[in-house]
Amino acid sequence: MLNRFIRELRIEFYWLKKDFIRRFQLDTPIGLIGVIALLSGLGLFILISQGVAKIFRAAIPWVNGSAIGSIYWTSILFAIKVSFMFLLFSASILILLWLKTRSRR
Repeated sequence: MLNRFIRELRIEFYWLKKDFIRRFQLDTPIGLIGVIALLSGLGLFILISQGVAKIFRAAIPWVNGSAIGSIYWTSILFAIKVSFMFLLFSASILILLWLKTRSRR
């Protein structure tokens, strides 16, 4: 009885998975690159908004002599994070466009 129930659940999940993949096609290269582009774009948006907020917070009290070093290294690390996210975002968009044009042939 239990084996029959498990077998029926497996069959149901198999067809549910096939229907889900047919509808959204997330296992194709275009779907995966699209998800990566979406997530990296969201990450880039969050990082840029953090940078803008940091600029406004840093502009309110003028920087003292002891805080110059921390502001300097914070800005360098922020620039590295933003450039990496932008590189990931632009590469995923380019790969997405390349895969979309290649798959139409």
